[in-house]
Amino acid sequence: MEESDYLEIDGRQLRILLTIRQAGSLSGAAKMLDMNQSTVSYWLDQMRKRIGDPLFVRSGNGVEPTMRAQELFPAVEASLRHLQEMFEPQDYDPAQDQGVLRLTGTSVERGLFYNSLLHHALEVAPRLSVEIYSIGSAFQMSERLRQNSVDIVIMPVAAESGDGILQRKLFTLTDAVYFDPDHPLEQGNLDAFCERPQARVAFGPDAGFGVDRRLAKMHRSRHVAIQVSDFDSALDMIRGTPIIATLPRQLATQGLNRVDPPWLQEGLDIAMFWHARNQTSSRHKYWRDTLAGIAARLGKI
Repeated sequence: MEESDYLEIDGRQLRILLTIRQAGSLSGAAKMLDMNQSTVSYWLDQMRKRIGDPLFVRSGNGVEPTMRAQELFPAVEASLRHLQEMFEPQDYDPAQDQGVLRLTGTSVERGLFYNSLLHHALEVAPRLSVEIYSIGSAFQMSERLRQNSVDIVIMPVAAESGDGILQRKLFTLTDAVYFDPDHPLEQGNLDAFCERPQARVAFGPDAGFGVDRRLAKMHRSRHVAIQVSDFDSALDMIRGTPIIATLPRQLATQGLNRVDPPWLQEGLDIAMFWHARNQTSSRHKYWRDTLAGIAARLGKI
């Protein structure tokens, strides 16, 4: 047998080999496989030529395997099992996951999504490790996904995310103005909005989600009484004070009221990004679907 002959053997031939052993005859194997006996004979002959052994010899009204065939059966069974595993749908059990899930996004998305995801992971995947990173531009996001240094990115929709990068829109982010119920704020009153002391969340150079830039276009301004670096701190500053804060509507708050900002909002589309190499991974799909579920709940707020 030539060295490359084994590459010509496929799963169908291996299955025929095992079925002949099970049936004890070629006619019985043909019936079990729903084939013509001539087809079974043809493939058996091909196997005999490639292996250099008759594999089965006549015995009474049937056939029995040769010594060489008996030696081959364990490897044939293992090969078919491996082939089946290759093409069966993957099963993912988060409870058995001891790996690392690497996520990234801007400060906005981290504040909105990842706390909920972590609570879910602690419940269903107690041995999973979650790593959360900050990220810069859309180009940096694409590079990290291509380099496989992160699994999933959540950030504003990018017009071009790069070759091999897939995206799925999650929801549209809009703002609300939060205030303490003891210090009510009138809906749609720009003067009342500008007169109130305000808390601003500053994420690098993009302080206040553009509120200050929007007010400047209307030739207005506001007094920033306090500037913090996260949503929770801004919301804490509001309680029991006249301070207001313009923050994502999707934030979960207790004991605070909110109204729409006194201007027309276009909203910001937020998307999830991943690399095509992970598209069919059952593990990756599970966590993408989990994040999409969180986004669906946020979108209803």
